[in-house]
Amino acid sequence: MISDNISLDKLIADIDQQIEVLTAIAGESAILQEQLRILQESREALINQDLELERLLELLDQDNIPEFTTIIETNRDPNSE
Repeated sequence: MISDNISLDKLIADIDQQIEVLTAIAGESAILQEQLRILQESREALINQDLELERLLELLDQDNIPEFTTIIETNRDPNSE
């Protein structure tokens, strides 16, 4: 899986199993087809959220924090206080 987060990996694996079962039994059932669609969308949302968190963590790398605070202090309006 994508993350080092065992809980997320387990959740995605569980969703994959549910998708597999629903795919096998859904047939023409509108309710099961809708449940299958929701599970697939949920799986994709979890993966995208995990990727976005990784991207944000890279942006907030501890080594970069002084750069960001310097930029904020430089752009700060001295008359605002």
